[in-house]
Amino acid sequence: MMRPVAVITLIAVALLTPVAAAQQLRHPPARPNILWLVADDMNWDSPGCFGGVAEGVSPNIDRLAEEGIQFWHGYANIAICTPSRSVMLTGLYPQNNGAEGFQRIRPGTPNLPSLLNAAGFLCGTIGKPLNQQELFRWSVTYTWQGKGDENLWGRDPAIYRRFARDFFASAKSARQPFFLMANTHDPHDPFATPGPKGRHPGNPHYERAESSQSYDPSEVRISAGLPDAPEIRKHLARYAGSVRRTDDMVGAVLQELDQAGLADNTIVMFLSDHGMAFPGVKANCYPDSTRSPWIIRWPGVVSGGQDDRKHMLSCVDLQPTFLEAVKLPPAPQADGRSFLSILQGNQQEDRDYVLTQFFHIHGRDAFPMRGILSREWAYVFNPWADGSRNFPRQWNGFDVLRELARAHPLMERRVRHLSFRSVEEFYDLRKDPHCLSNLLASGSLPPRNPIPVGKFREHLREFMLHTADPALPAFDDRHDPEALQLFMKNYTKRSIREIEELRSYEEAKGYRF
Repeated sequence: MMRPVAVITLIAVALLTPVAAAQQLRHPPARPNILWLVADDMNWDSPGCFGGVAEGVSPNIDRLAEEGIQFWHGYANIAICTPSRSVMLTGLYPQNNGAEGFQRIRPGTPNLPSLLNAAGFLCGTIGKPLNQQELFRWSVTYTWQGKGDENLWGRDPAIYRRFARDFFASAKSARQPFFLMANTHDPHDPFATPGPKGRHPGNPHYERAESSQSYDPSEVRISAGLPDAPEIRKHLARYAGSVRRTDDMVGAVLQELDQAGLADNTIVMFLSDHGMAFPGVKANCYPDSTRSPWIIRWPGVVSGGQDDRKHMLSCVDLQPTFLEAVKLPPAPQADGRSFLSILQGNQQEDRDYVLTQFFHIHGRDAFPMRGILSREWAYVFNPWADGSRNFPRQWNGFDVLRELARAHPLMERRVRHLSFRSVEEFYDLRKDPHCLSNLLASGSLPPRNPIPVGKFREHLREFMLHTADPALPAFDDRHDPEALQLFMKNYTKRSIREIEELRSYEEAKGYRF
């Protein structure tokens, strides 16, 4: 005769078995797919739907805008590629995710691909790499077979087409939702394409294709406060060809999404990591530096043909938004906040300012800057500006500006400003959208109409306090030159140390940030 305890045990197992089986067989929740199309160094007004650097430069991007919503005040947080993309994927400002310059995010930092991966998404990336697999946990990555110069690859739309086709097929076959981050290297300089694809001496791994259209210098539109000079037009014509090749990539990936029959359940976002590589744009905190051409298409949720010219959005908001969009809980840490309700047709309050930043690139070149931007005003704080430090990151066309400065006092003043700055800058964007005339410079204050610089100082300090910004003490001592010099000495020393500490990581991974 069976003992009572044994009988009870068997009954318990019999009762629990169907529950366990039901848990294993439960259908996973339906979630939309996510596709990010990310341009490299593309100015916000370069696509045709935002103005266009040339006529007909972006037919595929323009079509995407017609099918979704354009945000005219979407911003990158920082105008350098690796820190900017790190903010996108972590929802944290650089001082909180660890990537102030060309650095990895701190181990253990919650990030979008690893969180989506854990929720059953197939996560893939191609192009401009964030080669931190143990942190981002990509399911699939495109591995270039060459070494060194990234300008030799990431610029062939056919490569993106093949990768996207295989990736979408894998997701469809596995019945997994997906997140694909397709990062073109265009229109990062060098813009010109040196000969047909494959004709690069001694490099069998060359992966650059001709743009589908080239442009004459007479066909481009001058923007970002640049002078209308022949050499500037030549730079912009090559840049426009690179913008068109970005559009070729966008078209290729979207065609493959349609061919796979996945477009109706996919949130598509197009944006740039920051502004173009021209003087006063890239590696700065101005609107042209950080403003980005944001487009989001989401069939069944976002009505097509919308223009949002009201809300100020930042890349730090992307991770929280997309997690909420796919019905996942927020990350344990986040500096940004979701704007999903805007996509659903609602308004959000307190969307009138964004924070922009710059720290350094390789540690030794520390030139920290902070900006608070609204639709009408821009305030910039430069603790490094002492009248002798010369900002080195000027990019394409600065030699033209210096040549013009020899004969034109206004251009001479512009060149000097871009080189040396001042500790504080303030601009009326309604009259001066490209930040050419600092209202805090001597003699520039409008009489009997005080500008609201005090309010912007307060906003910046609140941001810096809330985000544990290492430059907060310098901001509080901004009128003390000795305090600013000490801050710069200590901050530069810290930045160099952090970059040097990455050397062993880079050697182990065969990668250089």
